Amino acid sequence: MIAMAGAALWLVAISAVFTILSLAMIGTSAARFALVGVAVAAVVYLAIGVGVIRAVLRSPGAIPPRTPEERVVMRRFVWVVIAEVVAIMVVNAVCAITQHLDPIVPLDVLIVGIHFLLLASIFKVPRYYTLGALFCIVSVLTLVLYPASAQVGAAAAWFVLPALGCTPVAWATAAFNLREARQSIHGD
Repeated sequence: MIAMAGAALWLVAISAVFTILSLAMIGTSAARFALVGVAVAAVVYLAIGVGVIRAVLRSPGAIPPRTPEERVVMRRFVWVVIAEVVAIMVVNAVCAITQHLDPIVPLDVLIVGIHFLLLASIFKVPRYYTLGALFCIVSVLTLVLYPASAQVGAAAAWFVLPALGCTPVAWATAAFNLREARQSIHGD
């Protein structure tokens, strides 16, 4: 449950960073207003997440010894994360070498989506299939439907659309993770 709540915190934190950056880059007054709302919501979300983690840690038997099956799951998780990082590094390097920087964000988000599809299977968390699939769909639709030169306010659409399109699903997934962790403590 600590891992589930920790994943929720990571999803909120990383998506908030990219959403806030995107809204700042857009530069309109509506975007600045939304930026404040996202920042406040992220702080509240993170505080709730920290509270859930603290409650999990205080519950009896919070960190039992790992079973052999759990160790296998963790090894698979580590391999998926290593593959994700290597794939992002390769894609970013190829984009930089070929001087095609525009698709970096949607391609990186696509890789993250594939990573979540794999994690759904490893951790047996069905909502990660939805998360991964939507990350992939948002990335592909951004690349297919918008030209590299498209703008959203003063920002490149290929940067902001994946961030703004994926944040709601990331936050919803985080909410379900925190709910599940909380229920495990309280037996709801």
